[in-house]
Amino acid sequence: MKDAGRALLVWLLVALASLTVVGCSSGAHSATSRPGEASQLGAASQPIYLAQLSCLDTESCCILRDPLTAANRCMVSPARITEVLNGVKTVYGTTNARAVTLKDEAQEKEDTRFAEAAEAEGEAAPEPPNCQGQNHHVISRPIAKVLEEHRTLSGLYEPRDERYVAKAKDKESHCGYQKWHRDVDLEVIRWLRARESATQKEFEAFLREIYNRKDMLERFPNGFGPVS
Repeated sequence: MKDAGRALLVWLLVALASLTVVGCSSGAHSATSRPGEASQLGAASQPIYLAQLSCLDTESCCILRDPLTAANRCMVSPARITEVLNGVKTVYGTTNARAVTLKDEAQEKEDTRFAEAAEAEGEAAPEPPNCQGQNHHVISRPIAKVLEEHRTLSGLYEPRDERYVAKAKDKESHCGYQKWHRDVDLEVIRWLRARESATQKEFEAFLREIYNRKDMLERFPNGFGPVS
């Protein structure tokens, strides 16, 4: 009887020790590692952002603690390790993509408010009554506001800068703050926001690229330059 009692005690100690090593509860599934799956484990051991995610079950927790040693600690196959880690990558990728989407949506809303404010400003400063051949200022007030806060271009331009003026060919080409004008302003503003280190040469090359487009040349055949 004593021998049987000792054997039972030894068995219990071994069982408890194995649970401690594995680091998972009795609900974890058991599987053995096969040498042929070593390549799968290598693929699963790529760095990922685990701290941002919570474990879904005890086996996952065990694997995520240290994927490189999970086969022995958690008694799982490399295929299972790969499955768990790929699931984490999928969740993280989805979360990251959603964050980018929210940022883009917020930027679009800000751009819309900017455009509405610029349009209101344009209406508050009406063009001459006949709208015939008036000057179009490439550095509009909305663009100038963004330039004021730009890291490399701040201080180089003024609102309605007289060095950058285009002459409209007729009334239809330029009269008030038209939609095409707002669209150009928004395009320039977005370009500036996306290029915080842009040089003056790069910025003005971008402006000339816009005003050399076919639809813009139809409005302003001579491009832009200082007021003559």
